[in-house]
Amino acid sequence: MTNTDSANDWAEEPHSLFSLAIDDVVRLTTVGIDIGSATSQLSFSALELQRMDTRFVVTKREVIYESVIMLTPFSDPTTIDTDALGTFIDSQYGAAGLTNDDIDSGAIILTGLALAKHNSRAIADLFSAHAGKFVAVSAGDAIEATLASRGAGIEALSREPMRSISHIDMGGGTIKYSWVANGKLMRVAAIDIGARLIVTDDDRNVVRIEEPAKMMLESLGIALAPGDKLTDEVLGKFVTYEAEQVLAHGGVLPSVTPDARLLRTPPLFGAKENEKIDLVTFSGGISEYIYDRETKLFNDTGRPLATAVMEIVRREGIAIHEPPKGIRATVLGASQYSLQLSGNTVWATNEELVPLRNVPVINPGIDLSKDELDFEVIREQVARTLALREVAVDTDAVAIAMAWGGSATYTRIDTLSRAFIETAGPEILKEKRVPLIIVCDMDIAGLLGKHIQDMTEGGVPVLAIDGIEVSEFDYLDVGAFVPGTGALPVVVKSLLFPTPTD
Repeated sequence: MTNTDSANDWAEEPHSLFSLAIDDVVRLTTVGIDIGSATSQLSFSALELQRMDTRFVVTKREVIYESVIMLTPFSDPTTIDTDALGTFIDSQYGAAGLTNDDIDSGAIILTGLALAKHNSRAIADLFSAHAGKFVAVSAGDAIEATLASRGAGIEALSREPMRSISHIDMGGGTIKYSWVANGKLMRVAAIDIGARLIVTDDDRNVVRIEEPAKMMLESLGIALAPGDKLTDEVLGKFVTYEAEQVLAHGGVLPSVTPDARLLRTPPLFGAKENEKIDLVTFSGGISEYIYDRETKLFNDTGRPLATAVMEIVRREGIAIHEPPKGIRATVLGASQYSLQLSGNTVWATNEELVPLRNVPVINPGIDLSKDELDFEVIREQVARTLALREVAVDTDAVAIAMAWGGSATYTRIDTLSRAFIETAGPEILKEKRVPLIIVCDMDIAGLLGKHIQDMTEGGVPVLAIDGIEVSEFDYLDVGAFVPGTGALPVVVKSLLFPTPTD
């Protein structure tokens, strides 16, 4: 981390993230680490941030080094080999000419089997020496689909001109879908199809068959087991069926009925919906074959599946487009840092609630402009967003963001407070002593925090912060109270998604 022309001069001075608010320009070295079922990779970036009013914004970004893309190592079919993964990560730090001390912060994105409890715990241990530097985004199906779409720049692509896009992220274990219309992410979905559902050795003998592949093979009347030879005939039938399902679930192959057994989420489109898709885009590992950026084989069905998809695309005249980013879309997100200072009113049950690190933010998008607030609507929106939130390695807390509108009447404050308390779960909050964290854009934190504390008779610790602008995928670092001011320094950390001009 540097804020002068000399990195060495900066390194000799005691500093912290929260002391940066005194400077007008901040330079950070960040790393993004993407660990999934099929592949793992790193991307190192240099970010320059400049003070704009009360916050810092990224004014310059340079990719320092992009790692090789490695097949994620496994010690058994479901356990990631963290020793081999650690060796790979160390080697890529070395190739980039960087050490741990050179990195200011970063984001670790876990997908697929990396999300399994034993794997995520082992990966957290792998990065324990970096405690406080890294945030970990545990990306389930819905979040992974959103990350893939935004990382590939699809929302911007659908605005110029206005059009409806079905974005298909094709990975090792699953296919993720995003329907984006006129610059807005409308819906996401996922199915059990991927490059590594059938894995072979160099002689095409089957080494592993995942359950979804067994189901599809059974539907095709094909008997295949580990040790059998994967013939061209069997491979062709299998990937053709997969390709039809990939496009059918994406809403662009109406002649084929989507197989509901493959769904991991609700479908992208309902049975009676007939949405017009103007364009199809692809990302993920298999997209490298679709856009002719990869030729190597990895003893799986990735390239044959891509070939089968493109045969159908050409036959049916489906319009496709190559987005700005493909397999590296998410890892290039590394981290963006903006600094803000809260604010005119802050409410904290006690000063011991802070400091906090790596608190994930949810933004339920609650409409608070109406004169009468609907308790059930607010509760349902918060509950739905909480269910999709990222999981941070080092905290059970979550920050609920809201844009206040209208008058701060007792009835409106009371309705909002009750919805937050019921959704967040007072029993969990009390047992774990996890604070209910609320982030407001307007000066009502004091009113809201006091009301919640009064409602719960002090049983629920509350931290309410005002004057802070956040969005989904953000994480917060909250410092200790500034002596004599009652203000809190806040670092807002966001995944930095690419745009079509990057």
